[in-house]
Amino acid sequence: MRTMTSVLACVALAGAATADLNLVELKRIDLSGQFGQTTPNGTSIGAVAWDGSSAWVAGFNNAGAGASAGIFRVSDALGAHSIGGTFGSLATPALRGYSGLDIKNGRLVAAYDNGGASANGIASWDVATQTQNWAKNARGSSGVAYDPGFNGADEGVAWTTFGSGRRALQNAATGADIYTTANGMIINDGAGTFWRGIDFDDATGNLYARRSNGLIKTTRTGGNSGVASTLVAFNAAADFVSGHNLAFMGGTVEGDVILFNDRLSAASGQGFLSVMKAVTSSGAAVTLDWTLLSPVADGNGYYSFSYHAASQTLAVADFANNTLHIFAVPAPGAAGLLGLAGLAALRRRR
Repeated sequence: MRTMTSVLACVALAGAATADLNLVELKRIDLSGQFGQTTPNGTSIGAVAWDGSSAWVAGFNNAGAGASAGIFRVSDALGAHSIGGTFGSLATPALRGYSGLDIKNGRLVAAYDNGGASANGIASWDVATQTQNWAKNARGSSGVAYDPGFNGADEGVAWTTFGSGRRALQNAATGADIYTTANGMIINDGAGTFWRGIDFDDATGNLYARRSNGLIKTTRTGGNSGVASTLVAFNAAADFVSGHNLAFMGGTVEGDVILFNDRLSAASGQGFLSVMKAVTSSGAAVTLDWTLLSPVADGNGYYSFSYHAASQTLAVADFANNTLHIFAVPAPGAAGLLGLAGLAALRRRR
C-alpha cells in the first residue's frame, strides 16, 4: 500500500530524533456506515483496541432513546481493511455503552456501562470465534486494561468503577476474582472517583488513570500496592463528562509518554489538535507534532486510544465523526525524517 511504503522508506532513512513527538498518520477509515440508532453497534465509537493489524471498535448509544451497543473487528486496518460482524451487542439506554477495550493473546476484554451493574459489565471475548470467555457482573463505567503485574505478581484484567478508589483484578483466563473493588490496589489520591479510563506501563506495572479530565499515576510498589500521584490536575466541572481516555506509549523520542484528550465539556466544535495533549511519566508537558493525511473535522473532544508497542503504532477513534485513525509513533532514531514525511499529508503543530 502506498501509504505504508512511504512511511517505511522514511523510517529507513531516518536521522536524529527531533525534540517534539511526531505522530504520522498512516491510515484513516470512515466507519460512519457501521453506526446509527438502528444498528447493533450503537450511534458512535465508544472504545477501541488495536493489535498492530486489526482494530476492535465498541459502540456507544449517543441517541436520546434506547438503542444497542456492540463490538466489531476491522481487519487489515493498514491495508485494504474489512469489517467483521457484530458481537457483544447489548440493549443500551441513552448515553451509555462501552467505555473501554483491550486486547492480549487473542482475548479482547471490554467494559460496558448501562448506568448500573450489568452481567456483562466486564467481559472477555475470544477474537477468533467471537464467543464470550467469561463475564463479571459490574458497572464497567471506567474502562478496562490488562495489568502486567509487578515483578511477576498479580497479572490479570484490571478495571475500576465509579465510587471506588481501587483497582479490581480478574483472572484473564477464567474471570475469577483476584482482587475486588473492596480489597484491590488503592489508586485514589483522595479527590473523587469519577474514573473514565485506565492503562498500564508493561515494563513497570505502573497504572495511569483518567478522572474528572485529570490524569493520575499509581507507582507500583507491589502486586497489589502502589503510591498515587497527580500528573494533570482534575477539574470538578468535568465530573459528569464522559470520554476521558488515554494511552501509555513507552520508549518514544520523548521517553515514556501518556497521550490523553483534554475534554472539559461535551460541546461540539472542539478541534482535534487542541484536544490532544501528552505528558511524560513524570508529568512534564510534551509537544505533539501531527502529520495528517488531511484535515480532521472538529468533534466533541471524545477520543479513544490504543497503542501497540511492538509496531509502535497508535489507533485513535473519533466519537463524533466515527472515524478510525492509525498513526506511527517513531522510536528514537526513527523520527527525524518521519517528521518531514510528505505522504501527501498536512502537517500541523498544536
